[in-house]
Amino acid sequence: MSDRTIPRGGAARVLDNPWLGRTAILVLAVAIYVFPLIAHSDYRLYLGTQVGIYLLVAMGLNLLSGYTGQPSLCHGALLAIGAYVTAIATVDHGWSFWPAALVGMAITAGAGALIALPAFRVSAWYFALITLAFAEVVGGMLIEWGGLTHSFSGVVGIPMPSAFGQSFNAAQLFWLVATIDIACFIMMANMMRGRFGRGFIALRDNEIAARASGISLVRLKMFAFVVSAAVTGLAGAFYAVQKTVITPDDFTADVSIFFLVVVVLGGSGRLWGAALGTVAFFVVPELLTSLQAWRLLIYGVVLLALMLFAPHGLAGAIASAWRSLRVALGASPRPPPPLATAPGAPTVQKVRGMAVSIAGLLKRFGGVTALDRVSLKVEAGSVHAIVGPNGSGKTTLLNMICGFFRPDEGSIRLDDVEVVGRSTAGIARLGVGRTFQTPKLLPELTATENAMLGAFAAERASTIEVALWAPRARREHAALAAQAEHFLGFVGLGERVHEQAGELPHGQQRLAEIARALIGRPRLLLLDEPAAGLSLTELDKLGALIRSIADLGVTVVIVEHHLELVADICRHVTVLDRGTVLAEGTPDAVFADPAVIAAYMGARPLAEAAS
Repeated sequence: MSDRTIPRGGAARVLDNPWLGRTAILVLAVAIYVFPLIAHSDYRLYLGTQVGIYLLVAMGLNLLSGYTGQPSLCHGALLAIGAYVTAIATVDHGWSFWPAALVGMAITAGAGALIALPAFRVSAWYFALITLAFAEVVGGMLIEWGGLTHSFSGVVGIPMPSAFGQSFNAAQLFWLVATIDIACFIMMANMMRGRFGRGFIALRDNEIAARASGISLVRLKMFAFVVSAAVTGLAGAFYAVQKTVITPDDFTADVSIFFLVVVVLGGSGRLWGAALGTVAFFVVPELLTSLQAWRLLIYGVVLLALMLFAPHGLAGAIASAWRSLRVALGASPRPPPPLATAPGAPTVQKVRGMAVSIAGLLKRFGGVTALDRVSLKVEAGSVHAIVGPNGSGKTTLLNMICGFFRPDEGSIRLDDVEVVGRSTAGIARLGVGRTFQTPKLLPELTATENAMLGAFAAERASTIEVALWAPRARREHAALAAQAEHFLGFVGLGERVHEQAGELPHGQQRLAEIARALIGRPRLLLLDEPAAGLSLTELDKLGALIRSIADLGVTVVIVEHHLELVADICRHVTVLDRGTVLAEGTPDAVFADPAVIAAYMGARPLAEAAS
């Protein structure tokens, strides 16, 4: 019996119930808070509190390594910094737990910012080695700085938090840690559904798309490092008061590896991954107590097995099993609820196009001259084509307008603004949109979420408002989602707004990329071979779409090999050949030029042949 003929019984209707997930979460939260009342064992309560502390570390690491794609092997060291700062402040200086924990978070966040600096210049896995070295340095400092850290003897007698003159007992500490865990989980969920989540995933999956959308990689990476480290520092504060005694042996290198295994096991880059990994893998240290010398080897074997048999971790495996169960029971594939909850459809407003003036542009890559003193002008509001044989420098020219490359010589002015030397994100914020030869989409996000990425720089809700999902953040999110769906409809993808971008056909991925550029309300739109791989029908639709975009006042610069499309939509053409301007003018005049014909036929220009 096929899936289509399976009758929709009671089980299928239950799966379609939107309250199922909310009820399950509520039951889980109640069970967590009831746990101290039914534990009937101080040891179980101790383990439960430690699970909550480890979950904080795992959530911080999942933000950094899972969502942002920066693998870290130093979170055990960050945990140590938070723990030791809290312990030293409370034991040696008589501070209360609360200011000590805040200072511990601040110092750990500062350490995270320091660690972040190499991430801007090295690849992810080189960075992982740097973080491992940092963990080793911290471990050495805990021993060598004995006057501060008490060396091998550690810090003894760390007091419990207190409130209103009463020290917490074990149950109250559990409830405090559980409450902070739930609060951090909710705030992280809010951040992931907002612009920060889209930005983090763009950093992980496609930095080029992030930069083209006006995202500052430096700022967003630094933000991720600082937040991740601060959460881990808070976990360190709780770790210290729960243990009452901390020593350097509590923070060896395998602790950092353990947390990475927890995140990978649970599901890296998945919201529930940190929780599932912590609960599932927390028993391992207890089981490996007698195998201390073999811990690293066992962790490595577990990681290898996960990569082979469950590459998306427990959260991914459960999600896959849930989808299979829905199909088996005949539950309909319920689309996600519409994001566009703002009243009324947004209108596509006209803009004032941006003029482009390029003079004497020179760019060399080693001994190859990609552009040799190119000069051209693009009128505001026009559709201007840049054509030429492969390797003539067309994409290089677009990359320099956007700031991806910096010219060796020359000037690029957008209206009256010189952009040479500006960052890609800074140029995008001036009103420059961009598509690429190969679509730079985030395949795991929906078409709507990909389009929303293009408005990253325009969102105004603060970090706190997004984390708390405050009214302004909700309104902004709803309005932006409505705009994204509207622009997807504008480019012809109105029926596919909730589909994952990676599942869209190639031609529709190009259209989704145009929608992402348009939602940023660009005054200059750069299209790099948008017609590549399109059918004749899709080609006609693309031409109509570009004319519609031009009707909005947007200046369009298009690099394209389909000369029929260029002749149909452009009123000015610049031909590049071997990095120089070969001809420019109207399409009719340029395409009748013997030198252009010769260049496209693979022969030398006529003037060169005559000499």
